[in-house]
Amino acid sequence: MEMRLDLEHTGVLLFDLQQGEADEAHPHDHYQISIPMSRSIVVRHNGTHLHLDAEKALIVPPGDVHQHEASGGKGMIMLISFNETVVQKVLEGRLGQGASPVDFSALQTVPAAVVKEAEKQIQTAAFRGIDQVLSNEEAFTETILTHIEGSHTNLWRQAAADHLHSPEGIAAQVQAFVNEHFREDLTLDVVAFQMNMSKYHLHRVFVKQTGRTPRAYIHEIRLEEAARQLMNPGRDITTTAFDVGYQSLSTFSRAFKARFGVTAKVYADQHR
Repeated sequence: MEMRLDLEHTGVLLFDLQQGEADEAHPHDHYQISIPMSRSIVVRHNGTHLHLDAEKALIVPPGDVHQHEASGGKGMIMLISFNETVVQKVLEGRLGQGASPVDFSALQTVPAAVVKEAEKQIQTAAFRGIDQVLSNEEAFTETILTHIEGSHTNLWRQAAADHLHSPEGIAAQVQAFVNEHFREDLTLDVVAFQMNMSKYHLHRVFVKQTGRTPRAYIHEIRLEEAARQLMNPGRDITTTAFDVGYQSLSTFSRAFKARFGVTAKVYADQHR
């Protein structure tokens, strides 16, 4: 099995290796994160043999020769790639200045947030097309720089702390909270309480930064998830509506048709 997503500056590859099987030793012109997704693997990196279990990841810088081999049975590996161009662009946007090439620590604990985001990239490309993930490359790189330790980390964390209280940071926090909790009974009061701020201030800031209300964003995320679920054969519309956070089937039906121009049933029939 192989799943590949190659974008302009980033990429994700999922592939299997049989017991004792290895890919060819090779370098890249980009950074690469090697993550064992099932069994442990052996990585040969610049002549050194490293055993990676399910809790360890290897970050390979551009130019370094490396090779993966399955150890202890068939293994699945995730490779995440990102180049210097997008790293520098994201660092400049966050730090307000250019930065020297980042020196990442080679061995690190597998960052669950990065794996989750990589899987989301593949799913989004499959269901919504390449254009949707192309526009997300910088956000994906931000996730990597946040969770992968390197020479940038101290400055990045300080800038992130400052960013939290900016209008952009507030909007980003609201979006992150909604993305994680959209299945729950979310209201503006609930989100404002989580953000520890007045709901009126939160509403003004979010609308100014994103061009839509928090309520509209909640609907957007719920309906996108519903659309993904309805592509699966046999998926029930009522179950989907309640699973994505709607308390009423009629409310879901009206919102879905307003968003996609057709009913949920028609959408499901067209996309299965």
